[in-house]
Amino acid sequence: MINPSNNARKRSYEIDLLRGLAIVLMVIFHFSYDLTVFGWADFSTSKDIEWIIFRAVIVSSFLLAVGMSSYSAYQKSVNKNKLIKSVSKLFAVSMFITLGSFFMHPNAWVYFGIIHFVTVALPISVLFVRAPYIALIIGIGCFVGFWSGILNLYPVWQWSVSNLGIPSRTVDLVSFFPWIGVVLIGVFVMHKELFQVKVKTSAISDKLVILGQHSLVIYLIHQPILYGLFGLTDIILGR
Repeated sequence: MINPSNNARKRSYEIDLLRGLAIVLMVIFHFSYDLTVFGWADFSTSKDIEWIIFRAVIVSSFLLAVGMSSYSAYQKSVNKNKLIKSVSKLFAVSMFITLGSFFMHPNAWVYFGIIHFVTVALPISVLFVRAPYIALIIGIGCFVGFWSGILNLYPVWQWSVSNLGIPSRTVDLVSFFPWIGVVLIGVFVMHKELFQVKVKTSAISDKLVILGQHSLVIYLIHQPILYGLFGLTDIILGR
């Protein structure tokens, strides 16, 4: 979500565009989810296969951008101070999200959502920026291990629910496996310059790039805005 390449010499227009597209899709997804929360629709964004795939595309886009941006920023040298600053900022935001979600959804608060995940994934990705082939192997291995049942954190989750008091369901969860694999594959993709789709700039693409450059802020404010608009609409219509 956040752009970890704040210390990069030059931003990638295409990566920011990818992140901007993901932001737009995310807002559409959450708007649709809110429709069900406020009783305007009866589909399920957590159970219907088309919505599950849609969410997977969004998450994959964000996390691929994290890996690619990490490689761009840290391949030549690792500025530890700026890395610590980025991770600290992400950690603070993730704690804010946890606290806010606790008040909004006391029985389904967020304990490891997308920002929490990126907080952990960013420093891990930096460890592999000079070993992109190993990143690819481990990344693929994460998916193979997850789908074969070898990499399964379900027992850890069960223990956490029983002993740490985390909710048995949450409004946002990004499991470590297999999603860390997408971040690591992103490192390799950037190393091999596989993401070389040169986009012809336009008014639309420029606006998407701006969204991508401010993805963290948009992530934080879009749901409160949507909730407020839906609530206001309900009041106006007397629902």
